[in-house]
Amino acid sequence: MALNDVKEHTVNSLLPAVTDGPDCASCGTRHRSVRFLCYFMHRLLDFRHAEIDSIASLGGSNSPTESHGVSFEKPCGGSYLSPFWYVWLPTEDSAKTVAKRSLLIKSFLEVWGEGATWEELLASIQAYPRERIQQWCMPHISFKILVDGWGRAVKQEQQIDIINKFDFLGLQGPIKMQTPDLTLRVIIADPADNNGLPKVPYRIYFGRDVACSDRSVIHKYGLPRRQYLGPTSMDTEMAFLMCNQGQVKKGDFVYDPFVGTGSILVAASHYGAHTFGADIDIRIIRDGKVNKAGKRTDVWDNFRDYDLMSPVGLMRADAHRPPFRANLQDIFDAIICDPPYGVRAGGKKSVAKSHKITCAETHIPSTDAYTFEECLKDLLHLAAKHLKLGGRLVFFLPSVPGVDKAVKTTAHPMLAMVANCEQPLTTRYSRRLITLQKVQPYNAELEQLALSSEQSLRPPTKSIHEVVYESQSKAQESGGASHLQRYRGKLV
Repeated sequence: MALNDVKEHTVNSLLPAVTDGPDCASCGTRHRSVRFLCYFMHRLLDFRHAEIDSIASLGGSNSPTESHGVSFEKPCGGSYLSPFWYVWLPTEDSAKTVAKRSLLIKSFLEVWGEGATWEELLASIQAYPRERIQQWCMPHISFKILVDGWGRAVKQEQQIDIINKFDFLGLQGPIKMQTPDLTLRVIIADPADNNGLPKVPYRIYFGRDVACSDRSVIHKYGLPRRQYLGPTSMDTEMAFLMCNQGQVKKGDFVYDPFVGTGSILVAASHYGAHTFGADIDIRIIRDGKVNKAGKRTDVWDNFRDYDLMSPVGLMRADAHRPPFRANLQDIFDAIICDPPYGVRAGGKKSVAKSHKITCAETHIPSTDAYTFEECLKDLLHLAAKHLKLGGRLVFFLPSVPGVDKAVKTTAHPMLAMVANCEQPLTTRYSRRLITLQKVQPYNAELEQLALSSEQSLRPPTKSIHEVVYESQSKAQESGGASHLQRYRGKLV
């Protein structure tokens, strides 16, 4: 066997030991799994666990409660906001799959040691199974050691001193800063200066990088690079997170009933989905707009510019009166959208008017106000009837910071709650990304009974417009959102 073959075989076989993980929260059983330290980004804190769950279970069961071998272990100090969570996943390949698509993970580590002091850390490494470390100390395995400071900066001379502490490992391979076989990472958690960071205990982690995330899609598809934008175009990072929650994959059929300039469908198309969109404003779809260079642009340009598969179709349609045949069911793998809830743009529905249409080509159908409660019921009906079994509905719900997350916001016999993630926007209002999964075939009688009951879906607040634009004095009297934290000037 050639040396290159030996090297490839050896490196690919160096996997962490698979052991019995903790009891699964959803089914109560114990699964064979691997324990990793998940080093999170410090942003969109309420979305982190839901994203991992959704990616890990991609292509799995139709039941949102069935285990997919993912369990979370509370971090040191017990803070939910900590970026250092232990995650149990079925295999190392599972960790690589999650990290490859995740936007909120920095890396997964196989931890060789951790401690509150350097002495504790080194003792912890010495106690780690020696065979697990020695297998990486072969002369042909290249390596590098990175030093990360969380909550503090680590100067270059300090980094060199820290790296030298690990000479006892006996790494024999060449140092390679670009694409080494082995990346070891030292993380020093020391948020003494706070700067909006959560209070976590001082701790040092050391281990092998198993997988790192790739956030390059955020730059590639950034809004400043788009030709066709509107005032409510979905932020690139959030559009991709919504597609992760919707478990969008190659060959899926994804629908956005409030398509606008197509930001969500662009993200879905990146993952290989066939896309379809509708909007009540025919001008957005049919006319587009003229840019600064005098060129007319439209939604289709956003797909052509990225060399993405164009939507199957874009149509003028009213979400209050879906355009689908009455006997048409189970057609979409995911419905992902940002319904209008009256902050920057209010909802509209079609209404009949008595005036005569003089020109069909330039005619704009008449509309009337569309309350968010109406929109919500229509959206649930659309999902219950037109999602495939196991398909997901992902949409934003307006909210107020501090509203109890456990408050029941959905009740539908065909749809089960998967995730409810809050994104603070200002100290006055926030929005929640709701993820529902279709768990039963559509039944019109059961749906009608549920929607007419007291348990039907209602938004957390009925007057989001008043909440957003209330006077400063009234906002202070109501308490605002004093529990929210800012990091580098932004709410997280």
